[in-house]
Amino acid sequence: MLRKDILTPLGIFLGIAVIFLAIYMAGGYDAFLAFISLSSFVIVFGGLFASLFVGFGASEVKNMFKVLHTTFRRKEVPIQEFIHTLVHLARTSKMDGIIGGLEKERSRTPDPFIQKGLRLVIDGYEESMIRKIMEMDIFSMRKRHERGRQIITKAGELSPAWGMIGTIVGLVLMLQQLSEPDKLGPAIAVALITTFYGVLMANLVFMPIANKLELLTEEEAFLKEMIIEALVSIRNEEGPAILRDKLQMFMIESSEKPALFDEPGGDEGYEQKRI
Repeated sequence: MLRKDILTPLGIFLGIAVIFLAIYMAGGYDAFLAFISLSSFVIVFGGLFASLFVGFGASEVKNMFKVLHTTFRRKEVPIQEFIHTLVHLARTSKMDGIIGGLEKERSRTPDPFIQKGLRLVIDGYEESMIRKIMEMDIFSMRKRHERGRQIITKAGELSPAWGMIGTIVGLVLMLQQLSEPDKLGPAIAVALITTFYGVLMANLVFMPIANKLELLTEEEAFLKEMIIEALVSIRNEEGPAILRDKLQMFMIESSEKPALFDEPGGDEGYEQKRI
């Protein structure tokens, strides 16, 4: 079931709200308005995206927004239900045969990773070859996700740098207007607020999301490793009871893993499953 992940936007909103609430409590409405600077916003965000276009290109920057979007929406599927599905495949192969039974199940399953694995089992590949081919798929998934995460991480690294550039611009403007004290205030504001914007975006948005995407990649890889174990068990004609015990043990041995798992459903997949 498709659901929105409210914790990510809630965390971002809460972080911004706490900062500006503290500003308002300390200096009132005027202090709050002092932290709103269009010129600082243009320097940080305009410069940031200019750097990303130079370093990654338009297609990668466009893909960054897709990756960001995946952190806000996920599919929720109970992991025990997922284990039951794999056990059902093992039971079907025992009752109807690997070729006849699994061919029907392969056409029914919506998961391309399971479909690919079932085809290898039906075609009679050796266990070592099944593992090798499926692990190559996991490796490719990691590389795809790494490309998306890399640009988010770089945005987090560049945001404070552009804040410092804005600070330099503000200081230069300030030094040019020392003879006009009434103009020093706006120049100092640009100098300080751009650094504030850059550090805020890096530590509240980009870096936390990059860390989250890394976690989701590891969780999806873990889930796919479970699928590989199930496929190998089916290929070796082990019974469904044995497979269930193996998968449950697999979960116990990896109990330090978080309780959310990605759904392997596409190149851009960063969807989670909940235990």
